Order: sequence, then C-alpha cells, then structure tokens
Amino acid sequence: MTLEELKKGEHVTVECKLDIPQEREKYLKSAVAFANGAGGKLVFGVKNQTWDVIGFPDDELFQKYDAIANSIYDACTPSLVPVMEIEEVDGKKIIVANILPGMDKPYYLRADGMMDGTYIRIAGVTRKAEPYLIKELQLEGTNKSYDATQVAGEEVTPDEINALCERMYQHALDLCKNDEQRRSQKKVTASQLIQWRILVHFQDKYFPTYAWKLLTGDIDTLFPDAFIQMAVFKGNTRAVFLDRKEAKGPIDQQIEDAMVFVKKHINLGSRIADVYREDIYELPMDSIRELISNAVCHRSYLSPGSIQVAIYDDRLEVTSPGRLSPDLTISHLIEGNSRVRNIAIGAAFQYMHIIERWGSGIPRVFEDARMYGLGDPEIKDFGTSFRISLHRKPFETDPFGVVNPSARTIESQNSVSKRNESQSETQNDTQNDTQSESQNDTQKRDPLAKNIIAAMKANPQATRADIAKQAGVSLATIARKLKEMNCIRYVGSSKKGHWEVDD
Repeated sequence: MTLEELKKGEHVTVECKLDIPQEREKYLKSAVAFANGAGGKLVFGVKNQTWDVIGFPDDELFQKYDAIANSIYDACTPSLVPVMEIEEVDGKKIIVANILPGMDKPYYLRADGMMDGTYIRIAGVTRKAEPYLIKELQLEGTNKSYDATQVAGEEVTPDEINALCERMYQHALDLCKNDEQRRSQKKVTASQLIQWRILVHFQDKYFPTYAWKLLTGDIDTLFPDAFIQMAVFKGNTRAVFLDRKEAKGPIDQQIEDAMVFVKKHINLGSRIADVYREDIYELPMDSIRELISNAVCHRSYLSPGSIQVAIYDDRLEVTSPGRLSPDLTISHLIEGNSRVRNIAIGAAFQYMHIIERWGSGIPRVFEDARMYGLGDPEIKDFGTSFRISLHRKPFETDPFGVVNPSARTIESQNSVSKRNESQSETQNDTQNDTQSESQNDTQKRDPLAKNIIAAMKANPQATRADIAKQAGVSLATIARKLKEMNCIRYVGSSKKGHWEVDD
C-alpha cells in the first residue's frame, strides 16, 4: 500500500490497527466481515484516526506476522487463510493481512457460533449480522436464490396455475411495444413456470415457491413488507406529507400502481405532434418505470422494510431494501454490470416485458436523464438499502399546457422517443407517414383498432381515457396504438376538437 492510500483512512475494504490488540476479537470480527463481503485488508502498524505510519521493528516483525495469520486461521469457521504481506511505507514496515471474498459463506467466529459470531461490513464499520442477513449469506454461499425456494406445506391447483399464466400473458400483451410484438407473444405454460422455478413439480403435484407467492399477491403472512410505499413531500425534506399511498398485491401490479401515483404528482405538459396533442412529463417515464421495476425485481425479500418511491420538489427517489451484491459496486451498475438476486422473478418479469435485458437498465436511466437535461442521477449505497434519485428542474408551459417549444425538454423527449422506437424492428413500418391503403385496411381489421375506431365514430369528441375505457385496455396501450394508426386524425384544439376516421 502507498502512503496516499493509507491517508484516505478506513473504508469498507480497509481497517487499520496500530498493533495487535490484546482483545484479538477486535480484528477477527473484521476479518470475518471482509470474508462475508467483497474482501478487504487488515493493516497493522498504522495509527487509527491520524493514519500515521508507525510500523514495527525488524526483531518483532515476523513474530507478529505469524501471530496474526494463525489467529485468523484458528478463530474463524469456515477456516480463513489470509494472504500475508510485509510492506514498507514511508521507510517503515507494516503488516497487511489480505482477506479474500469467501466462497463458503457465512463466515463466523467459531467460539461464538453462527448466530452470534457472524459479522458484515457496512460503510466502513464492522457490524454483527442480523438473522435475515445470515440467511442471505447462506444463500450466497450455496449460490441459491431465495425466491426460488419452495414454500413448505402448500400445493397449487391447475386452476390457480392457469389463472397466473393468463394474467402474466395479458400483462405481457399490455406492455408490448407494437402489433408485431403482440402477435408473436406466446402464452406462458406450467412447464415454463417450473423451468423458471416459480413452481416445483413432484409426483404429479405442483408446489409453490416464494416467487409464486409474490407474483400472485399472497404475501400478507410470508412477506408483510413486500409492498411499495409512495409519498409526496412538501419541499425537499420528509417533514410534511402532501400525499401518501401503498401499492399492494401481485408485485407486477404494484409497479403499475406506483406509475399511476407518480404520473399524478409530477408535472405534465403537452405538445402538438402532427394533428394530435402528445403528453410530455417533466421526467422520463421509461426511466422511472425502470427504477421501480428494478427495485421490485432485485430487492431482498428477506430484508425488513418496503420499497419507497418519494417525490420532493427537487427530486424523485426510489429506495430498495437489501445490500448490493459484494461483487458489485456503484461504478459497475453505471457501466451496465448487474447480478440477478431473484432469478425466478427476473424470468417472469422478462417474459412480461417489465425488464428487457438484465444490466441494461441503469445505463439507460443515465442516458435519459442527460437527454432531459436533468444531470446524472444520484446513487447511494447505505449498506442495507440502495437508493437512486432523479433530479427535477423547472417545467414551463403556456396557459394552454403546451410546453415552451424552445425548451430542451421537447428536444430531449424526442431523442428518447426516437431511441425507444429504434429498439423495435418493425415500429418504423407501423408509423410510416406514407403507408399504403392496404396497410390502413390491415390496421382496421386489428381487434383493438376496430374498438378504437368504433369508439371514435360513436363519440368523435371522446378523450383518450374514454377510448381506453371502452376498449378495455390501459391508457398507455391506447397512446401507443394511436401512434401506429394512420387511418385516424385529430382535428381542432384539445378542448373542442374531434376525431376523424378515413373510410
């Protein structure tokens, strides 16, 4: 180690000791904590707080070297073998015990047992692990996913399986980007639920895993904290609530409920796009959906506490319970690296188009925030929870709610939309301004398009919400479909205009 590195002081992977303390547990606990995390260094011969290098004389050096190595090996279970080094810094010799990340977690002090002798490292401090963290360490040590664990003493009926499969299929259809994707969407089957470890099949019977419970919303007993808390605060602190709500039930539906809450409480403007009015939110909605979806998919369902979506005057925050995987850092996340904590939920969310490609979400959130002129999102790792914040900025509209055409928001929204459109191989075809008459006929034969046209003919002044209600789909689905339909147009102002349909 260099003098500059030592002067930075202790942090999550470095702890300094002036000498071998008489109570050796003081550094043995940290050795265990390093092994249970991302590894770390125990540095002996450096004064705490000031980080002055004191070192050891040559006649004591190797005796202390052996004593440190032997005490770590003898005291820990499973056994830890530190990589020992003698380094010279500022002309003085120090001892460094390198603790590698453990493969057989949890590691603990043998004399205290697993429940009392397991420690973890949080924000540069060694802490005793709570029982739920010990369970997480056990899962990490065996490379298992908690959500794929079978629920003891319960069975699932074929009717219940069919009901979940149908609901997942409908959710997937609702989140498809275009007609081509909807036509190619396949129904999920019991075999796939077994493959994804949402179900366990044994002797012609089906048994649920924890993922099944979370996806069906049967969570009150097993997962009392598996819901989303949503709140709007006055100003930039949590002193005064303006509104609050909780999203409960199936975890995929919680995401949709949270999105409705967010849309209700952030600024909405519009712009005139071709012949119709297009909604524009002050924040990139795809990014907010990504953050909430990631929180639900990757949170620790062993950790106490719920997901929180908090809206302040200057930011929107999404906080997720659970510590980051030891092999991940914030820099890794920004670069697109990820580790799936809940493999069964992740597979289900991928099928329903809630998440697209594991690891791609956070880079897209940063890209969208920059396009909107919001600056980089802020990421904080609290050791036992994780938070991402999107900054807010002034959002100006004219008296009719139309965004200032010179504002960067318009340009940014267009950039994000163009990027999203390019992700679909067929979307350019469905949105081409010069589509032929035969393409219009195809659109009119589409069941959803037929329902939309029928609603418009019945009531030419119908709002999008009216059309969505009559068609039996979400407002987001109607918005996407209207952009694809070239046989319709909106004429007039937003308040007094009407729909026209080409025959």
